[in-house]
Formats: sequence, C-alpha cells, structure tokens
Amino acid sequence: MYFEDFPVLPYPFYVGDTRRFAIAKNILRRVAFSDRINKSAAFLEYSIKDGERPEHIANRVYGNANHHWIVLLANNIIDPYRDWYKSQSVLENYIQKNYSGTCVYFTDRNNGFTYNPAFFSGCTLEQSGRYSSITNYRDTFCEFTVISPSFTVGNASVQLPSGVTIGVYLHKTSPAYIGIHHFTINRPTTGDGSNGAQESPFIDPFTKQSSDYEEKGTVFGNQIPALTVGGITGATVDFWDTYIGRWMGVSGDEYTDYGVTNFLYETNENDKKRTIKILSPEYLSIALKELSNALGV
Repeated sequence: MYFEDFPVLPYPFYVGDTRRFAIAKNILRRVAFSDRINKSAAFLEYSIKDGERPEHIANRVYGNANHHWIVLLANNIIDPYRDWYKSQSVLENYIQKNYSGTCVYFTDRNNGFTYNPAFFSGCTLEQSGRYSSITNYRDTFCEFTVISPSFTVGNASVQLPSGVTIGVYLHKTSPAYIGIHHFTINRPTTGDGSNGAQESPFIDPFTKQSSDYEEKGTVFGNQIPALTVGGITGATVDFWDTYIGRWMGVSGDEYTDYGVTNFLYETNENDKKRTIKILSPEYLSIALKELSNALGV
C-alpha cells in the first residue's frame, strides 16, 4: 500500500487535561516521480470508464490493486474522493448535495437592479404567506438561495434583520443545481474548427449582452475577441440588456445562450478528469525502487 513505508511520527492528543501521543503515519510526506521517469516516454494516456476507481486501473494495468497510488501519483491526485473522475450517478448526487436549495433571481419592482448589503445575512424571503431563510446572496447575479422550493415568479419581499421590508420581483426560480454558475462567450474558431485560445472567457453578468467584438491580439494564430461595450458602472447599459437580465427574462424572452449552469459547470469539470496518464508497466519496478529510496526504507 502507498502509506505502508511512510515514516511515523508521534501525534499528540488530550484525554481531559492529560497530553498523550499516538503513533501515526506521516501522510503529509510527499513523494514524486524522478526526472528520469518524468522526462522519458514512461506514461500512457488512459480514459477512465464509468465507475472505475484507481485500484481497478492498478489491478488491470499492474496486476495489483495495491499499486493504486501509482495511478494517483502519476496524476498528482492527493484527494481521490474529491479529485477523481466521478461516475454519472455519483456526479449527480454530488451536484444535488453541493447545490442544495432553490435559486431565485430578482430585481426591484421596476425591473431594475437592486442591491443591499443587508441581504448578506439573516434575511427572510416572503411571498404570499410563504417564508424561507436566505442562505446565500450573490449580488452580481441578483440571486438568492433559499430552502423552500415554493416561490414563483411575481412580487415578493425581503425582510431584513432590522425589521425593514424591501419589495422585490422574482423573475426566475430553479433548483440550485440548475441555477447560473457563470457566463461565458466562446472565442471564434479557425476555419478548421480548432480553437487556439483553448477556453471561453468569463463574462461579467452586468455587461451588456452583445456579439460585437474587437481584435485584442492572437493566441496560436487565432483572433481573441473582447466586448466593445461598457458595463453597468458606466451608466450606459439598461439592466434588462445585461447578461443576467436577459438570462432572467427581465424584458422579453429569456436568452440563455451564454449561461453556464451549476450542473453544466460541474459536468464539464468532471469530464476534464476523465483522461489521465498512467505509468507504463515496464517502469513500475523503477518507480517502486525510487519510492523506497525516497522514504529511506
């Protein structure tokens, strides 16, 4: 096993006022492959199958599930429960647990942006006799997270800890896992369909929604666009023209092309973990010997 040869250390703990020690493995000790391995053609690309764990891959590739740490080490994974590729069922459970509650998106009652620092703590959302504590407030997304799923589009009010009530209008409600995570706009691709920029830039939710670009240089020969219009701070953009306003459908139909939901974000991040590298079996004995030498065993 990975930690079998790790050094031990005395770990202090208390029983009442008495200080005692337990002998524990020093799991903070870190090892890595040597340059000899890293600079060679020692690694192969591998696509994780649904439900496959490091020990499954180690057993398949090395014939020994106890070499799962080799798989983790090759990919610099410290926490296999958090950083390992999740199966579809595990991912869905994780998302729904991590993004619990209901998101409600609101403006003032004149369809304009509203902000109050008191919204950050101890507030309650009320609508037609239904109440729920506000567990999270994202001001730039005009978003409350509440426990109750019973809120609907229409007038509501926020009750502050001071007893003051502020009227709001709810434009959109959704389970938190399909609430908005961020906005992106895709950089244009070249004629062959490649994207030299490698990523889509995040967009300020208050920026005016527009497809106008100006060239800001190149990455691997591809144009990088940037929005040419100002944001809400310049007093040049009506709230219902912003990305978040259009996404909420403040004026007209909802326009969701640039919105990335929490579910989609987590799915995309999980997909990035699917392809890993594994140490070629012919280098296994070298890696095992290097580990023993590094730990002085």
